[in-house]
Amino acid sequence: MSALVERRDDLDLVSRDGMSASSHPWATAAGVEMLCRGGNAVDAAIATGFALAACEPAWSHLGGQGVMLVHMAAERETVALDGYACAPGAAHPGMYRWVESPTQGDYRFWTEGAFNTTGGLSVCIPGIVCGWLYAHRRWGRLPLATVLGPAGTYARGGVPLTPRLAAAVHEHRDRLRRSAAAAAVFLHADGTPREAGETFTQPCLADTLELLAARGSQAFYSGEIADAIVACAREDGGVLGADDLARYPAEFFRIAAPQAVPFRGYTVQCAPPQASALLLHLLLLLDGIALAPYDPLAPQKLHLLIEAMKLAFAERARHIGDDAFVNMPLAGLLNPAYAAVRRRLIDPCHAGAPGPGDPWAFQEARPDPRKTTVSGPAAASGGGCTSHHSHVDRWGNFVSLTQSLGDEFGSALMVPRYGILLNNAMKLFDPRPGAGAAAIAPYKRPLSPWPTLVLRNGEPVMALGSPSGTRIPNAITQVLVNVLDHGLGLQAAVDCPRVHWSGHELEAEADLPQTARDGLARLGHDVHYRNRRSPWFGAVQVVARDPATGLCRGAADPRRQGAVAGAMLVE
Repeated sequence: MSALVERRDDLDLVSRDGMSASSHPWATAAGVEMLCRGGNAVDAAIATGFALAACEPAWSHLGGQGVMLVHMAAERETVALDGYACAPGAAHPGMYRWVESPTQGDYRFWTEGAFNTTGGLSVCIPGIVCGWLYAHRRWGRLPLATVLGPAGTYARGGVPLTPRLAAAVHEHRDRLRRSAAAAAVFLHADGTPREAGETFTQPCLADTLELLAARGSQAFYSGEIADAIVACAREDGGVLGADDLARYPAEFFRIAAPQAVPFRGYTVQCAPPQASALLLHLLLLLDGIALAPYDPLAPQKLHLLIEAMKLAFAERARHIGDDAFVNMPLAGLLNPAYAAVRRRLIDPCHAGAPGPGDPWAFQEARPDPRKTTVSGPAAASGGGCTSHHSHVDRWGNFVSLTQSLGDEFGSALMVPRYGILLNNAMKLFDPRPGAGAAAIAPYKRPLSPWPTLVLRNGEPVMALGSPSGTRIPNAITQVLVNVLDHGLGLQAAVDCPRVHWSGHELEAEADLPQTARDGLARLGHDVHYRNRRSPWFGAVQVVARDPATGLCRGAADPRRQGAVAGAMLVE
């Protein structure tokens, strides 16, 4: 047993017929209900995704974006569905006036009037509904009306505000007052915020779910819902157009194979490319560093982990962005030989400050002169106002799905009569003069989240992911290291205190032991300590399955009051 962390798996939930893990217990229940009805992991994921819009609408809704990895055991392949938001066709670099200020990790930019974060001008083309319904059409077993049933019940019957959601309503009450439809849901008639424990309903959302169950995604992207979305954004000064929505399913929704690298004898998959480039490069760096001999929270182990994070995030600042617009040396970043060269820069005895390397030298493809070659600010990444959920079924199918609105409540605009909160993903672009990978351009994507799958001998064994912007890859990496290097059970691996580096400051949770704090200081690290088990450090929801026995395990992150539940069917 470790001196600092118990290596125990008796904290993990166990089941035989599948499992769902999400950041809200009712959303998790929706997923498990699908498993118990004979549905598969895709049915569970779609039910959970829609249910989160009813249960925790501040962080994900139908007007948002998301990315999922789907592995169907019978097909023996993983498919990445990228339903992330794109900038409208009328978006352009001069659409905001940047207010000079700190950037909070190069993904928080302040503009005059806050037009990039609140209101119609902050709205990108929403993609999550396209992804959800495509996955259901291709792989779902249950009728769409059944899959959407729990979300509709929650939206119409009401859900109690959690303390976290009530705090978000209180913080954003002035933004929510700008939209009569949003105010009707989240505020009292006198404009005061609803409190924790109060029941809130979304009857218009429930009606929209019934419409989607009957007509599918066509109603959202080219029918009456699309018309209402465009009208809502444009009436508040936005540039989102009907053509943007109509073109999204065929032109901007992406279906692809994920990227993958070896790690500790397993294969780790991630998507899309601009996310994979960071997370998978970090794992390649660590794959050549022996961490297993150390205690999970030993200062020397944490030092090596932090120094690898610094190397990975230095590449983000120079080489990572939407590969449709930016020259990104993905093959070089995922080349083990390049990781070996970079790894040699780590000083085992002292904190360093590395810059980016030259991954172009480790791949054959050269920069495309029609694309941007980055030499300026980093690409922006999805914010902390995100939800992740993971699912596995009795057949060994897995889904890892991350969805987001951008900021809490997104743009704070709710579409009248349809109850859809719209994203503010434009805030993820860089409005500064001379912006690099994150510069605004029509139909461009910001850096999106990191849904992850782990395979052994070609079979999936784990699905995991997290919210919280640039902290996502570091949270996922620490859970993987805790499980694969240190042998922790899933819940112990998730609960373990975390550190974070994304290019500006080193942060750690306050429950990091004093021995670790003292050791990091001796190694030259200046650490900013935040609250213990803070959602700032991500909220990893993870499920796993042993292919040999069919036994499923799961863990939910207490940093977001997560919940995990399993299906046990009686023959």
